[in-house]
Amino acid sequence: MKKLEAIIRSEKMPVVKEKLRQLGIGGMTIYNVSGWSKQRELHLQWRGQPVAYDLLPKIKFEILVPDAQLDQVIQAVVESSRTGEHGDGVIFVSTVEQAINIATLDKGDKSIS
Repeated sequence: MKKLEAIIRSEKMPVVKEKLRQLGIGGMTIYNVSGWSKQRELHLQWRGQPVAYDLLPKIKFEILVPDAQLDQVIQAVVESSRTGEHGDGVIFVSTVEQAINIATLDKGDKSIS
């Protein structure tokens, strides 16, 4: 089982969420986060004055995925969140050693389906 963490543009969240729902993803956790990467700053104007934002708002998805479905989920996130511009986001994948559903005491892949 893998844990997929995806940090994406805020406006892409509904599209990514729906695509994951169509794939049958059993659950996900979504956070509002802020940060910077290579882009560092966003320069805008507010009331005619230049303003620089160094922490940009993003959305972070955390999803537990069975190993067999990982590539399909990564492809879905990339296809539904990619604009081809800087700041599209990043995906991290890590191994989950154990998952237990507290209500049913199911373990492993059964705990997330």
